[in-house]
Amino acid sequence: MGAAEGLKSAFSFLTVLPAGSGSIEEMAEHAYFFPVVGAFIGLVSGALGLLLFRLLPAPLAGLLALFSLLLLTGLNHLDGVLDLGDALMLRGSREERLQALHDRSHGVGGFTSLYFLLSLTAVTFLLLREHLFVALPVAEAHAKLSMVMGGCLGRPHSRGIGRRFILGVRRKTRENLALGTAGSFCLALLLAPPALAVSVLFVVLLFSVIWVRYLQRLFGCITGDMLGCMNEISRLLCLFLFLILGESK
Repeated sequence: MGAAEGLKSAFSFLTVLPAGSGSIEEMAEHAYFFPVVGAFIGLVSGALGLLLFRLLPAPLAGLLALFSLLLLTGLNHLDGVLDLGDALMLRGSREERLQALHDRSHGVGGFTSLYFLLSLTAVTFLLLREHLFVALPVAEAHAKLSMVMGGCLGRPHSRGIGRRFILGVRRKTRENLALGTAGSFCLALLLAPPALAVSVLFVVLLFSVIWVRYLQRLFGCITGDMLGCMNEISRLLCLFLFLILGESK
């Protein structure tokens, strides 16, 4: 699969757009395109949010902007938050945690985790308002970079889509890490002050390393649900940084 097809497959994998085809392993070889797709998702949702904040009451506009982002991504990573939330709340052995992670039913740990994560994200949308058009592309690009980091650093589970993705990413680990990081940082430099761009990249890279090590200590591996949850948390961290360090304050 060439670079052009890899980009199309990344769009197809990360959004609801039927842009390309190919195996997960082939797409993952070009995971350095993930931040590009993230930037596109952020631009579309940010532009819609900017329009909504001018037409509707702010709380409603913020919720609808977040809903548009989730729809564009096909609600792809929310199940990961539910599954991992249940598994992290379980007090038991590694095997019991993994069993809870793959259980199709969800408990209070998963629903509570998802509720607070989405609530906090919606609040950041509301507080950023007109700055959302700048903050969201940067946040989405770095959220996708965190998944690339997880794939490059993580030990795959014995089965599942996450295993196939991680094995595919590792076929070109250096290329995916270098190009993915460079692309995310360049986008941030274009849209945000240098100090904020550096802070966002540093926090996301640090979080990705710590989170992968923490999850591997608990579960012994990294799964697709964990990568999806990394995406959601990384986005929220980036938006927090825009609130704390950006001009929106």
